[in-house]
Amino acid sequence: MRPGKATVEENVYTWLKEVAGGWSVTPDIPTKRPNSFITFDRTGGGYGDLVLDRAEILVEIYDKNSRTLAMQETQKIARTVNKLLEFENVTRAEVNSIIHLDDVISGYHRYQIYLDVYQRITIVD
Repeated sequence: MRPGKATVEENVYTWLKEVAGGWSVTPDIPTKRPNSFITFDRTGGGYGDLVLDRAEILVEIYDKNSRTLAMQETQKIARTVNKLLEFENVTRAEVNSIIHLDDVISGYHRYQIYLDVYQRITIVD
């Protein structure tokens, strides 16, 4: 178990950087986009009885040149979502949905993974 009082988003960021290999991971779409990159954001979720953060996390995998590379990275990330359970206070981590939805404006191949990540709430001083 990994100690700490990180938020769900901080834990997802750490996990993605570990599993993404050579891909750039950032919470925001970079202004100057590399050929391949991964972004993430909290898109929903609520609190249960003020002790459980039930987050919906969107992970987006972009590749300028190859739909196949984006799909392979998507599958790798989806297969490793259970590693989030190694983080302290994370009680559930599951893939809710995987979607192929190219970004036609920027011309990037894109896959989206929706995750359900539950984490016990800790009070940070």
